[in-house]
Amino acid sequence: MNSLLELLPEMEALEGREAILLATGYRTRKWTYRELYRHIQGVARELDARGLAPGDRLLLWGENRPEWVAVFWAALARGVTVVPLDFRSSKSFVMRVQRNVEAKLLVHGAEVDAGAIGLSQLSLQDVGELDSEEPLEPIAATGDDMVQIIYTSGTTGEPRGVVHRHKNLVANLGPIRKEIRKYAAYARPFQPIRFLDLLPLSHVFGQFTGLFVPVVMGGSVAFMQAIHPSAIIETIRRERISVLTTVPRFLSGLRGELERRFDLAPEEEAGAPGVGVLGGLARWWRHRDVHSAFGWKFWAILSGGARLAPEDEAFCWRLGFVLVQGYGLTETSSLVATNHPFHPKRGAIGKAVGSQRIKLAEDGEILVRGDNVSLEYFGEGAPCESSEKTWLHTGDLGEMGDDGALYYKGRKKDVIVGADGMNVYPADVEAVLNAQPEIKEAVVVGQPSDKGDVVHAVLLGQPGERHAEAAIKRANAELEPHQRVRAWTVWPEDDFPRTKSTFKIRRGELLARLKALGSDERAALAAPSRPVRALLAEQIGRSGETMSDADRLSEELGLSSLDRIELLTRLEEQSGRELSEEEMARVTTLGELERFFESAAPAPGGGPEASPLRGLVRYGRIAPLRFARAAFREGVIRPLFRHYLALTVEGELELENLSGPVIFAANHQSNLDTLAILTALPFAWRGRVAPAVQQEYFDAYLRKTGSALESLSAAIQYWLAIVLVNVFPLARTSAGARDALRFAGALADDGYSILIYPEGHLTRDGSIEPFQAGVGLLAARLQIPVIPIHLSGLFDILSFDDRWPKRGPVRVRFGKALCFRESQDYREVTQTIADAVKTLAQRPDSSPSTPDGNV
Repeated sequence: MNSLLELLPEMEALEGREAILLATGYRTRKWTYRELYRHIQGVARELDARGLAPGDRLLLWGENRPEWVAVFWAALARGVTVVPLDFRSSKSFVMRVQRNVEAKLLVHGAEVDAGAIGLSQLSLQDVGELDSEEPLEPIAATGDDMVQIIYTSGTTGEPRGVVHRHKNLVANLGPIRKEIRKYAAYARPFQPIRFLDLLPLSHVFGQFTGLFVPVVMGGSVAFMQAIHPSAIIETIRRERISVLTTVPRFLSGLRGELERRFDLAPEEEAGAPGVGVLGGLARWWRHRDVHSAFGWKFWAILSGGARLAPEDEAFCWRLGFVLVQGYGLTETSSLVATNHPFHPKRGAIGKAVGSQRIKLAEDGEILVRGDNVSLEYFGEGAPCESSEKTWLHTGDLGEMGDDGALYYKGRKKDVIVGADGMNVYPADVEAVLNAQPEIKEAVVVGQPSDKGDVVHAVLLGQPGERHAEAAIKRANAELEPHQRVRAWTVWPEDDFPRTKSTFKIRRGELLARLKALGSDERAALAAPSRPVRALLAEQIGRSGETMSDADRLSEELGLSSLDRIELLTRLEEQSGRELSEEEMARVTTLGELERFFESAAPAPGGGPEASPLRGLVRYGRIAPLRFARAAFREGVIRPLFRHYLALTVEGELELENLSGPVIFAANHQSNLDTLAILTALPFAWRGRVAPAVQQEYFDAYLRKTGSALESLSAAIQYWLAIVLVNVFPLARTSAGARDALRFAGALADDGYSILIYPEGHLTRDGSIEPFQAGVGLLAARLQIPVIPIHLSGLFDILSFDDRWPKRGPVRVRFGKALCFRESQDYREVTQTIADAVKTLAQRPDSSPSTPDGNV
């Protein structure tokens, strides 16, 4: 294998196989390899049209999504060097990188603010519209051609651009590709093998398992936007993930969620089943409830990017999951060593990959040499040419087993030399501290003193000196005398300072802030952070300093129920846990919101799976119900409607070039509106529509809020509505609104269009009343077109005050499809939809396209 471009023909040959899926939290988008290849061709043509030539550079600044992958491969096919940037990077950092690389194009995602970057731009959402059947015809590439420049922190702490050429990346991928092919026949029954990649594609390890390995295996990669433990578990189960690629921090969060959800008490190693295949099966059977939560296809976890705590490794082992640790740096093009997935060695970070060589210096530092190593930097100084004879000093300490397995011991510069001259490895002390129940996470650093460095622990966890002192006392009892903690600080913030991509702790920054404390080791480092106010200020565009605890969320701060959903989602991303939507709905003031965030337990039952709508997505569309619904619609609804009412349909041709799903947004005149629209829709559409109804009508059943009799009555009404019309319950308040959005996303994923009346209630006088913002949120989050509909005549036939319908003419007008960007404000989207419906209302009557009900 000489270049990454050799994977393009393999990708093209996979054709209709699943390539990429993106779980947004509300719905799942999927691309086949055929669709991916068409988008690669489309982006390549766009690069040609914009004048980019081989050797030019392109900034790729955005979140993980299918379009990111298409841009990367299209750039490679045209010889354009990619400069991938983490979507959390600051604008000033991006501008600094641009001054270094002088890129000709910025491709950006929806999560970044690219407004002030003075550069030609292309959004990833626009990339989704670029596809082409024109042959790709990639350039001829050699191993020395540049692929990308990844900016990272070098040994001086200054960001430096590591240059990756084809030969560097192929040196790692080639041996793994060869090994994968040995097992290709065994993997065939389990296809598609799906990787859930939680690392950003701007990180080389994230690229390895997100861009390269899935193609080699003929499998697919999944990305997700809302990353917290319960969402990860639900995504793995729902999307039938095979392998999770993660960093230790997310794995630690998963461990906490599983211990809480399944009440997993710590087990002694001696009490767990043994090693080998039989031991693994025994552990799997013992914890089959955990495996059921993940889904039976999930079996392996790949961990890299940072050191994995021994207790997290032991936890995965005793649950019966295969845990594969790897080790590498950006300069080593992802991998130095990795475990074999079928022969993992506990505690080890694996054996050398391919032909590269590993040796230990006299002080235990890991040194690496091979074609995968790049010592070439595209930075502020002159680039340093790499050499096959040059050893890369990793700055990490390790030990080598007799069988060639490498064991990680910590960072060389982090070693603490005590007064007695003994070396203390922070990782050893941290492992003991992290086992204490009061401590969420500990960082051990050396504090200088007259007699040598003092072992100092910085703690996250239970507040208060009493808790910390008890934990330190127990930990010291387990440590050797030279390892014992002599001083500690309780970190007052929600988390330690970390890197953006792999969430490694920034020890240098942490140590600098500790030194600023002076003599009081246990003093507060800073005023307590207020993440709720910071996120709220960003969302509503108001300074957090002007807010007070007594400010009411709805009145003074102007939060609607949908604003609460947006804020709740962002708070979950900040905290790494799913919060209770119902408890959030009861919060009224900013002070209550901050207390809710600080003290809230994770949502019961673990996220989306606990929704009262669980199962309805599936059971409401099983074949017998679909057949009964179609029979009722075609045999009862439409004949009766056509017999009694004169129906005129306009604009149905707007649907001809659409394949669905869409959102039908109509004004609400009468209780006959849904029947009129179902009658007016073409046959291919009307069987796959889910009309929205207020969820509150059925809360006695869905949320068990009433008596047994009320619950039974609501259940009968709900299932009649499901069978006859395929209703879609939509909550009007913030409690339950997110569940309804997820339900809507599941419907859209299954090809069902959604019929919604944005006014939220029947008109009282026949006029179009203001639209509620829920339709805008649906359109923006689900990313499906909106078809505006105007209904007329039905108010005169059966108004809000009428008990029985009258005869009369009915007109249904379909408008042109409206498409919106996911970054658009949902209030603006709502107003655009409302204006489109009002425009239809003002249109002069035209000659009927389908008069007198002949539809």
